[in-house]
Amino acid sequence: MDQKGLDQAIATLVSDLDEYVGPKESVVLYGSAARGDWLADRSAVNVLVVVDDPSPAALRRLAKPIADWHERGLMPPLIIGRAEWESAADTFPIELTDMKLAHRVLRGSDPVAGVAVDPADLRRALESDLRGRLVRLRQAYVRYGDSAAALGGFAAASISSVVVLLRCTAVLLGRNPGTSAAQAAAALGTELGPDASVVAEIAAHRRETGWNCAPETFVRYLEVVRRAVELVDHFLGGSSTQGEQ
Repeated sequence: MDQKGLDQAIATLVSDLDEYVGPKESVVLYGSAARGDWLADRSAVNVLVVVDDPSPAALRRLAKPIADWHERGLMPPLIIGRAEWESAADTFPIELTDMKLAHRVLRGSDPVAGVAVDPADLRRALESDLRGRLVRLRQAYVRYGDSAAALGGFAAASISSVVVLLRCTAVLLGRNPGTSAAQAAAALGTELGPDASVVAEIAAHRRETGWNCAPETFVRYLEVVRRAVELVDHFLGGSSTQGEQ
């Protein structure tokens, strides 16, 4: 699916939701598609649907538009009740922080506006996700450290998530993370060290199938993620993530 096809699919989803559900729900596009760096066949299309009534009977009315969307090869939207959403900031601090940086309201009111993420919740979530990512990347390096093809697969598959984590870490520190992988790494350049540029290097290969990552490049990647873990682990800052971005 190209960008034109994606735009048509989004328009159809919104129209179908209007027909089957009504005008009260909020539909939000976020992630790479909202940020402008969506890659056809390589990136998920992230959609959030906030409904007033999340009961099973009401949710069944969403079945046809969501099935049609999914049959286009797109990931089903996240669906959450409005009351649940309003108390979800401590549960999804990374997702909310990333949404606040880039989202597009497709219909209804903006559920992201006014949501405040507690820095303590964001710090804990970032440390957990970054540590988990580091452990998995180390596993890959130990097992496939002599295979540039395998390392390329692991690096390319993980880089988008790592960039989101770095972007949210910059927000935690009260810095502007920009919109690109290079800008997110540059916002933390001092803390990430001389290997920070590897983030943009790997991100540049997301579009490639079968990219070979040199072992020394993967080692630099490991070091950047390790430094990010250390940075978040020692963060003692204040309330930079409160309110609007």
